[in-house]
Amino acid sequence: MPMNGSNAVDSRVLTTDVGERPNRLKDLLNAPFPFYLNDDRKNTVLVVAISGFVTLFLYLFKTESELPFANELEWLHGLITLAVLSFNILVLPRLLPAWMDPVAWNVWKYIVLNLVHLLLIWILATITEKIFFCPADMAWTTIAVHASKQVLIKGIIPITLTTLFLRARLLQQNLEEAIRTNQELQKIQSLKRESVRGANPVTLYSDTSESLTLNLPDLLYIEADDNYATVVWREQEVLQKKLLRVNLKNLESQLNNSFMLRCHRSYIVNINAIGAISGNTNGYKLKINGSDFSIPVSRPKGREVMEKISQLRNMMELS
Repeated sequence: MPMNGSNAVDSRVLTTDVGERPNRLKDLLNAPFPFYLNDDRKNTVLVVAISGFVTLFLYLFKTESELPFANELEWLHGLITLAVLSFNILVLPRLLPAWMDPVAWNVWKYIVLNLVHLLLIWILATITEKIFFCPADMAWTTIAVHASKQVLIKGIIPITLTTLFLRARLLQQNLEEAIRTNQELQKIQSLKRESVRGANPVTLYSDTSESLTLNLPDLLYIEADDNYATVVWREQEVLQKKLLRVNLKNLESQLNNSFMLRCHRSYIVNINAIGAISGNTNGYKLKINGSDFSIPVSRPKGREVMEKISQLRNMMELS
């Protein structure tokens, strides 16, 4: 019997691990990623730089090809790379604005686009070499296989370097934005520290007959789960929680206050409850004062949250 119990535990652990792996992979693929430099002018410079690097790399590290005519065509592959990247990065977003929206860009879409880069470069290289450079009696399949090897082997390094560059740039931008916004938060807290502590009662109504009355400055955040919401506030330095049957949109309309921020589809947060903001390649997180809890900021809301905090600080300085 003990042996059977042990096997049951092992099975549960194994099932949990197997179930968590797809979720971790899904989260990784859906993680935010920059659409290159998010600016046409800068992306044009980036496309030219990548194409120039590819051309230089092909010349410096070229190997003797089994197809003699292909030994002096490094310039051609550079031009093809320039044409494909220019179309995919500068033109395609205008043709497919919904799918290629920079705000919704993520790791999965970035991987797909890089595969499209490689596929188009391979197709154009095969067609161009066959029509203009290779002997007439050479088979299409021979050229296609040769071009595929060249594209795969020599395309990995530019893609890897570009990915590392974009990821480092995203991390730097998020960190800099988080630092600036933390400075804004400190100014807000110093400007209104005393007045915020004053009485400002608010009553939150649920879809049922239940309601909750609390002091608005004591409200920390509200977390939603479908048609239910958990209200979290601090009362005499003790954290309090209450579950209400009401959706977050309804509560947002009830909390018509400049200090309340909708930072995520599942969260409303009180600006005065934010102790610090951290930023990394996955976006921003808001650390709640006096707790270890952090609230995620959804990617579409990131810029809005930062601007709202800055506007609120300016408004308070003028008042």
